[in-house]
Amino acid sequence: MRPPSRVLIVDDEAQIVELLQLTLEMHGMQVRTAMSGPEALELAGQHSFDVIIMDVLMVPWDGFETVRRLGARMGPALPPVVFLSGLNLAEDLPRVPGLRAEYLVKPFRPAHLIEALNRVVRKS
Repeated sequence: MRPPSRVLIVDDEAQIVELLQLTLEMHGMQVRTAMSGPEALELAGQHSFDVIIMDVLMVPWDGFETVRRLGARMGPALPPVVFLSGLNLAEDLPRVPGLRAEYLVKPFRPAHLIEALNRVVRKS
């Protein structure tokens, strides 16, 4: 299984987005970013992604609701998701058919993110 190359980052904190984007681009990945769930839904309709990095605590939709909406729209084409949060809510992962997900609690090292991306893509 090849490592992910097209990544969508969804987070409402600009500094986090910049840090994640820089980390992933340094690993040769192509990155698009969204600052909200509605923006992520729009981008996912226009581009295909190997994996989505999704913050959990956002407005107007949290990351779980955003993934539910993406799953409803994309069905089995929903890419794997790595959820990020300062809270350990892994047991609350959304029930979306076929969802392949990992969950990282902030703060984490960049290497842990890369490992999680590779693990979740291997689940495919």
